[in-house]
Amino acid sequence: MKYIEEHKILELKQRIPVEIGNRIRIFREKKKLSQTELAMMIGKDRQYLYKIEKGKVTSSIFTISVIACALDISLAELIGEIKV
Repeated sequence: MKYIEEHKILELKQRIPVEIGNRIRIFREKKKLSQTELAMMIGKDRQYLYKIEKGKVTSSIFTISVIACALDISLAELIGEIKV
């Protein structure tokens, strides 16, 4: 069995939310949506979406899936290029 080193876990914990947030912002801007518009589409407030895009919160896979759905992209398309 392979154990993941603590420093790797901490690095992922810091990096992954930021990368997901950046990709959400990129797709949101491609769709010409404001944070407020996307937040309304997913039933969240703009401030929460801002925190997701800045990587300040770690969202559940469910919330990330709802955002992908609202952006009319697959979950794989949203997170597919993020390396672990």
